[in-house]
This record gives sequence, C-alpha cells and structure tokens, in this order.
Amino acid sequence: MSGNKVSKSYNHTRRTWRPNLLKVKTEIGGTTATINVCTRCLRSGFVTKKINVTPANAGAPKAN
Repeated sequence: MSGNKVSKSYNHTRRTWRPNLLKVKTEIGGTTATINVCTRCLRSGFVTKKINVTPANAGAPKAN
C-alpha cells in the first residue's frame, strides 16, 4: 500500500506501508516448515505456531 508522508510543515513525500511479517515454524502436511506470516494472520489463528516442548522447559513457569 502506498500513500503520502505528511510532515509538520505539511510537506508531502511518497511512502509505502509494508506488512508486519514474522518467520514462524508451523506444521504443514505433517512436516515442520518455517514460513513468513503476517502478525494479523498469526493473531487471528489462521496459522498456529509449533511450540517445541523439551523436558528442560516442560515444568518451567510461563514468563509474562
């Protein structure tokens, strides 16, 4: 998406808005894959993150 950046002195310059992408490990067809996902899709639940649970961190309290 593109538009204008407007300064305090009301100067207009062209700019672009880019999607907020994250690299996320997810399971696709039974295999683990790393894909670029926008944060809105991740938050909406279209893609689920694959969480690696090891015995070392299985009983650890969740950090907020």
